[in-house]
Amino acid sequence: MSLESAIANRNRKQYLTWWILPLVVIGGWFYPLLGYLLPICMIAAMGIALFKGRYWCDWMCPRGASWDLLLSKLSLKKEVPSFFRSTPFRMLWIMILMGVLAFKLPSALASLDPINQVGLVFTMLLTVTTVVGIVLGIPIHHRIWCGFCPVGTMSNWIGKGKYALEIDSNCKECKTCHDVCPMQIRKWEYKPEKEWAAVENWDCLKCGLCIEVCPTMSLKFKEAS
Repeated sequence: MSLESAIANRNRKQYLTWWILPLVVIGGWFYPLLGYLLPICMIAAMGIALFKGRYWCDWMCPRGASWDLLLSKLSLKKEVPSFFRSTPFRMLWIMILMGVLAFKLPSALASLDPINQVGLVFTMLLTVTTVVGIVLGIPIHHRIWCGFCPVGTMSNWIGKGKYALEIDSNCKECKTCHDVCPMQIRKWEYKPEKEWAAVENWDCLKCGLCIEVCPTMSLKFKEAS
């Protein structure tokens, strides 16, 4: 498969899910039950991570799909500063997520209409984080949110080593793979002295674009044992 075909195939799959993001961010304020799609997606992402790492985040995640299909057209697509992928910054956002839920959910559950109020909490959370992703995504990189997304981070931890991308010693460090990687992973830094080794960056979204573009065919996904 050529790189162009791989991108087209990936985009076709993203068109199946991207619309869920505006549906919840806009519609959730009028129909709060739509907000429950957020915890459903969170659970699904981490469930898939048990077997395939951050595979969910590539095209099944409505926000990730929207970033690639829409926000990428506005983004300057610069190199994402490592700070945004640092463990302390990731932990900060996990604490923000948990803190908001801990603060908002009890009052929502105690309200006269708990089902809709809880849905509004999820809608609010998704709306605010989406705005953060857009504000940072335009001047820096459209997938910058994915570097510290709480769900993505937890999927990273859960999915370590699952369906791992591997690199061969034949890698020429041309860095062509970097140009197509949505997470800007520096795969050549994991080049082994001989044979194959895992690219031990578990933020890999398993999109496979780097495999298609590699001129020496030095990248592949680890076959199931």
